Amino acid sequence: MILITDTTGFIGRAVVRRLANAQMPVRCLLRPSRYAQQLPPGTPFSTICASMSDLPALRTAMQDVTAILHLMGEDDPNQTAMYSHAQDTANLIEAARETGVKRLIYLSRLEANRTSAYYLFRARGEAEAALRESDLDYTILQATITYGPGDVFTNVLVMLAKAIPYVLPLPEAELARFQPLWVEDLVTCIIKTLERDGLIGKTIPLGGPEHFTLEQLVTQVLEAARVSRRLVRMPNFLTQLIVDLFEMLLPRTPTPRRWLDVLAVGSATDLETMQIHFGIEPSRFSDCLTTYLAPRRPWRRDLLRFVLAHHHVDPSLEASCQPPAQDS
Repeated sequence: MILITDTTGFIGRAVVRRLANAQMPVRCLLRPSRYAQQLPPGTPFSTICASMSDLPALRTAMQDVTAILHLMGEDDPNQTAMYSHAQDTANLIEAARETGVKRLIYLSRLEANRTSAYYLFRARGEAEAALRESDLDYTILQATITYGPGDVFTNVLVMLAKAIPYVLPLPEAELARFQPLWVEDLVTCIIKTLERDGLIGKTIPLGGPEHFTLEQLVTQVLEAARVSRRLVRMPNFLTQLIVDLFEMLLPRTPTPRRWLDVLAVGSATDLETMQIHFGIEPSRFSDCLTTYLAPRRPWRRDLLRFVLAHHHVDPSLEASCQPPAQDS
């Protein structure tokens, strides 16, 4: 049995779908929430509700578990998971020790560092440090920006472009480089890591086959969605002001503060890393974007639904969080 945290996030849903389709036993760990949670429909898995701060509940969730996939949902509407992530990871490690679960795969971020000035990368670095100091058979996968159907990066970018006529303001990020990673390639690496004991104790960076500046990246996204906008540089102080206003006024901001952290630090690694570690030729950005951005969509209405996400959830994807474990 494989226990997966944050299965209601964009990456978590892709992982659950692939593992379930491969007939691997999966248990989804759901956090208690007053909001609807989304899981992939039509796939067999079990669910259990447990707070990451509740050690007895975590120990119950780990019954008959042989491996843990620890993800963190950066698409959490309230962004609460990020602020408790280091302690959540420590609790997960403690529960694994007490129940005898040795294998743990952690999906982190490139540039994770416990001394980083940016909270997103500092939280990831603290979680990585806790794993390295543990006696678990861990593997850390450090992913770049990940994209695909349902992501909160490329999709939201198009929503914003459609909502703003003629131009699309961009923050200043002249020195940063980005290496977007197709979600299905990431899932393949996660599954291969589960299957290979030779990766125990290693930290592996993961990225796509191309490096982009921010302008190049955004241009490819807009071209795939067939949206024409003039890109305009916006001073950092104005970007910060808009981000703060959105967070203050909207139920769910389309421009979370963590985006500024990623823009400041960048997200790129060696172009050959996927081939070296997993024998995978990663998918090209432009080839994958068109598969889900090219079809016509009501982008402006999607943006409204996004910012009101607590109230607009597809019922077919909704999951309840009620202990004990239940079959879905």
